[in-house]
Amino acid sequence: MSSSLYSLFDSLTTTDILVSIACLTSASFAFASRQKKPLPPGPPRLPVLGNVLQMPKKEEWITYAEWAKKYGYMAGSPMIILNTWKAVRDLGDNRSANYSNRPHSTWNDLWVLSLSISLAAHRIRRSLVQRYFTGSAALKHRVHQQEEAHILLWNLLTKPSVPLKDHIKQHAASSVLLGSYGYRVSHAHDDLVKEVDKTFEYSTLGPSATSLVVDTFPILQHYPLWMPFSGFRRYADIVAQVFAEVRLGPYNRSRRMIEDGTGKPSFVSTSVEELEADRTSLSVQEAARREELIIDCASVMYGAGVDSTSASMGTFFALMSMSPEVIKRAQAEIDAVTNGERLPTFDDKERLPFVTAIYLEVLRHNTVTPLGIPHQVVKDDMYGEIFLPGGAMIVANMWYIFRDPEVFVDPHAFKPERFLDDKKGQRCREVLNIVWGYGRRACPGRQLAEASLFIAMASVLCCFDLTPSIPDPKLEYTSGFVRKVYFSIIISLSFD
Repeated sequence: MSSSLYSLFDSLTTTDILVSIACLTSASFAFASRQKKPLPPGPPRLPVLGNVLQMPKKEEWITYAEWAKKYGYMAGSPMIILNTWKAVRDLGDNRSANYSNRPHSTWNDLWVLSLSISLAAHRIRRSLVQRYFTGSAALKHRVHQQEEAHILLWNLLTKPSVPLKDHIKQHAASSVLLGSYGYRVSHAHDDLVKEVDKTFEYSTLGPSATSLVVDTFPILQHYPLWMPFSGFRRYADIVAQVFAEVRLGPYNRSRRMIEDGTGKPSFVSTSVEELEADRTSLSVQEAARREELIIDCASVMYGAGVDSTSASMGTFFALMSMSPEVIKRAQAEIDAVTNGERLPTFDDKERLPFVTAIYLEVLRHNTVTPLGIPHQVVKDDMYGEIFLPGGAMIVANMWYIFRDPEVFVDPHAFKPERFLDDKKGQRCREVLNIVWGYGRRACPGRQLAEASLFIAMASVLCCFDLTPSIPDPKLEYTSGFVRKVYFSIIISLSFD
């Protein structure tokens, strides 16, 4: 990111300090009455802000894990950290009606990010997405998912000078874009891929102190650009433009491909076809709302799918390069099914339990979104003797939950076989399910993502040996909303 972007933050420090002080001295009175009930335990908290100032700036899940050891299954306020699978299940699943909203953010409104905040709006989008990406509809994507896995193999074999992360990015982006927009990516630097990468880069640079201030004083969203200390508004305007381009660009390209006959069947093509068939019975406003709904759903599927899939595949390559005995066992299992004469297919999955276990252990070992996506308490609630105020943010510390030694023995080790044992393996699978979200916010694209990851991993294991390019490598993950790891790997054919 250029230095000019960082210069936008130069004016933030003074504003953050002044307005944060104002927040502490004035807003506390409005909430004081709600503190009479027992909030979740945690470090000593300030009025209104609670533990906000103690929130770490990176690798938050590790700090929250330490809180869990000290304070138990639930900690913090006004952001409440759930540290056990039972708490997530009890609240997120069993009381899902009260825990399925997304926290509203005025700061995010400035970026045009506030999609599916309310449960009612979420239901509409979810039902549309489920029609095309779940159940029997998900099976229709297997042809292009298999093709993309084969393209990945070909690129790894014939383009060794291209960085591994670029091969991974091309595979993930193309797999998701084909399903969403009917568009195949030919390289990692495709214009659409670059635009999406830009949105992630901007969003991860968003200053957390400023977001707190703007959310506390929503009137700041109207702060004039000509006033001093308006850097946060200029930044928000730039990000809003980038997000608008990513939201509309792929959709407009898909529409053009549909019109000239080059588009492939996809979520957009099917949804547009249905819209056009119904258009005569719809008002102009209703037709416009339907189209906006299609645009929103497609952009969310792409934004949610590409980065997380890339991160999981990056983790897979890294862990496999450090686990030669796992590769050999997986290759033996695949050869027993294919007789060494073909690549694995989706029809082989039931006969490849160890390969499936590898995929599951990759998801557990590096939870690419360690804290998931926040939920919000709709109405005041009690969990045991703990008061959960309406409007509080709920975050599941999945990184810590997936390292519970009572469920995952030797949790810091990479052991796919933990998922094979009938009883213990079933328990591991049950807990790992929340990696896809929980309650009414569970990922509707789960089947699509699972299939894409499985066939790509199985295909790579079938063909290649992976070894680190340096002795005694260490896994060093990025810190951010999506946790990634990449390091240099030697990739060679596993057969002559």
